[in-house]
Amino acid sequence: MESGRRRARSQHSHSISAALWGSAHYHGRPPNWLVAEGMAVGVVGAAAIAGPGVAGTLIGSTVLQTGEAGMVVALGLVIFLLCLRAGRAFLGPIAVLGMCWAVAAPKATNDVLLRWGGEVSSVVVTSVVPEMGETTERHYCSVRHLDGTPVSGRIWRGCTAATVPGDRIGLVHDPHGRVPPRGITASGHDGEPLAESLAIGLALATLSAVAVVRSYHLGPPAQALSR
Repeated sequence: MESGRRRARSQHSHSISAALWGSAHYHGRPPNWLVAEGMAVGVVGAAAIAGPGVAGTLIGSTVLQTGEAGMVVALGLVIFLLCLRAGRAFLGPIAVLGMCWAVAAPKATNDVLLRWGGEVSSVVVTSVVPEMGETTERHYCSVRHLDGTPVSGRIWRGCTAATVPGDRIGLVHDPHGRVPPRGITASGHDGEPLAESLAIGLALATLSAVAVVRSYHLGPPAQALSR
């Protein structure tokens, strides 16, 4: 009787663990085909989420650049993993990372276009407006080209409390006008936003791959897929 209760408790504990982290029963390490499948789902899923935002940036579509279409794709990835019976503990973080990646991908594309395809020029500051953010005060500069042509929008990189109208600061812009221009800081291009965006995409692809690999239960006799 006692052994039966222990067995029932063990089975109940195992079912909870399988629901949270995936059934993941193997003899040794996961087979190569399963690892490859997990990596394919992770990479394709991350690329599909980034796709609308990246395309929107390249063609100049402000609707796609918002990341909302990518968020819909991220929801589809979560539903797909749910159908695979992936561990529930993975789905929440994957959903959050997917939403963040959908928004970050267009920004990463902006950085890439300006970093490797942008043209650098010197512009003249016409006005400086300080604005208090959540933690620090940021200064926004309106600028014009040296020939007097105004630059649309305001920039904050390279615009500091010491900047006054008439000063010259560096500006990098896309010659095709696909993305807004950006000021240049004293240290040059700031690589942190691009690195952070790519880190989000990598984390999403990795976690999705792990969720797929752990969702499979391979039985010992024929290594057959069992749900």
